[in-house]
Amino acid sequence: MISYFVRHPVASNLIMALFCLLGLGVLSSLERETFPEFTASTVAARVVYAGASARDVDEEICTPLEAALTGTSGMTELTCLSVDGLATATAELEEGGDLTLFFNDVFSAVSSINDFPLNAETPTVEIQARSDLVALVAVSGVSGKQGLIEYTDQLADRLRAVPGVAEISVSGITDRELQVVFDQGALHRFGLSPRNIVDAIQARSLSQPLGSADLDENSLVLRYADTRRSVADLEDLIVLQNQSGSFVRVSDLAEVRMMDADENIASFIDGDQAAIISVSKAKNTDSIRVFEAVDQILSAERAAYPDPFQITVTNNMTELVEERLNLISENIAVGLVLVFFTMWLFFSLNEALWISAALPVSFLGTLFVMSLLGITINMITLVALLMAVGLIMDDSIVIAENIDKWRTRVGPTEAASRGALEVLPGVLSSFLTTACVFGPLLFVAGDMGQILRFIPLVLLITLAISLFEGFFILPHHLSHGRLARTSVHKTRLAERGLDWIKERCVLPIATWLVTWRYLTLGSVFAVLILSISLIASGAVKMIGFPSTESDTLTIRFSLTSGINRERSVETVEQLLAGLRQVDAEFTPKTKGGGCLWWSGFWCVMRSIVRSMTMAPTPPRSPWICSPALNAM
Repeated sequence: MISYFVRHPVASNLIMALFCLLGLGVLSSLERETFPEFTASTVAARVVYAGASARDVDEEICTPLEAALTGTSGMTELTCLSVDGLATATAELEEGGDLTLFFNDVFSAVSSINDFPLNAETPTVEIQARSDLVALVAVSGVSGKQGLIEYTDQLADRLRAVPGVAEISVSGITDRELQVVFDQGALHRFGLSPRNIVDAIQARSLSQPLGSADLDENSLVLRYADTRRSVADLEDLIVLQNQSGSFVRVSDLAEVRMMDADENIASFIDGDQAAIISVSKAKNTDSIRVFEAVDQILSAERAAYPDPFQITVTNNMTELVEERLNLISENIAVGLVLVFFTMWLFFSLNEALWISAALPVSFLGTLFVMSLLGITINMITLVALLMAVGLIMDDSIVIAENIDKWRTRVGPTEAASRGALEVLPGVLSSFLTTACVFGPLLFVAGDMGQILRFIPLVLLITLAISLFEGFFILPHHLSHGRLARTSVHKTRLAERGLDWIKERCVLPIATWLVTWRYLTLGSVFAVLILSISLIASGAVKMIGFPSTESDTLTIRFSLTSGINRERSVETVEQLLAGLRQVDAEFTPKTKGGGCLWWSGFWCVMRSIVRSMTMAPTPPRSPWICSPALNAM
């Protein structure tokens, strides 16, 4: 088979061109995202119990949930988290189970509970699928909370219409609501009770359909629309009216105010009230293209309104993907240059070019296969491609060097066939060894296994294509050489230097190690035992993933139950003061006095400001204080 491709240039060139064309054809359509998609395996049931403490939620909500869900078929783990006014029960499905059937079982079990408190809302059950966050957008500089809420909702609706956007959520700012404060003296004077006022508001401030009216030529849809949404409208609502035409309005009996629904929820950026918009993409869409479309809308909004209005992207997840794409592109470019010049030291210019071509051909073929299998460009697959760079070049160099050795014995065409065939067992064994090392990652269970399995999958695809390129394409391109190259080799300084190192250093050391083979073997076992002892003693730490540098500092703190809101605000201000002090101390020490590596730095302060109890996890809408640190 190798001889056939060596002697038929059309076949090898056609396959190489096919790899390149197919890879370039799918390059623009490959989906780019932060992490690969994986199948959800958990179902969550949420019950809102407004006004209840975490202890009450645990006793009256979590206990019935756990009793109903215990014993559900296929469930491996059940947890119930109780915080102020909310309980969340999470059931995890066993590996390989039917998620749809499991969801139906959980939904039926939760729906059958009939001993929840009367004030508890209807439970909601949903599959906890991971949403691929694209960006967090902070809106600030809008006058008044109500104006900020209305503008943010309008902007969220526009972003929701962007192709590829799956979910838009607004947080960091509480809704505004009308609060009615009764005047007890006025109620007694008119013989009314607070319940009378509440019933009157519910009966007269509403919007509901009334049916339709058929006319001679057409029909009309009737609807009663008199919802009071402002302070003036609600104050003007008639509560009591007698037969003489006299009436009593809400303003005669109470004071109407516009208040925050929950004053403990607030977000600030650079000291200004802000609202946070979370943008998540849909499946099978490119996160970078989604962010570009979102950023176009944000740029238009920035240009439409003057200062102090601001729209700030506080967290752009696509930057990670772009950085990794740039990293792998740079590595490929640097690898190609280094390999080319290294090969040029030992081979001719033409041969060095064909050896270096193994890397782009293999990568383009891999991209095509990835598109067929639905594999995306993400953090994990890029790691696999980076790992494959060195392995690909090793195989090509071994094949090329052995072909060059055979040229001193037979003709160029025969040398290409025999040289590639001779190293076939060794190179194939190296591939199988790599498959044995990384292959078990394909069978790791759980969510982590669903992510890590892409490393061996992409790596082995790339190496398999490089093997095909090395044995069926590269030999043909190396078959156009001269018969004898011994005299040419002797004139090359690099090869003479390599022979000198081999004769004077490598061979003497190898001979000494073989002579003292028992000492060599014992030393190897001693190093092995030392390595194991370092791990067992804890001198070398074992962690799941190494810690990496980040451009975001996140601080979370919880205060003791009963601490008032003002104390939480003071704590936030103390942390911000410390951050400004650190900025003032270290920024002048950076290159040029500017903030080189702090560019785009944001301090995200997450604080629980619930004054009645201490929640075990941060609330959904935290304080966010983001002083810009000399952002360039």
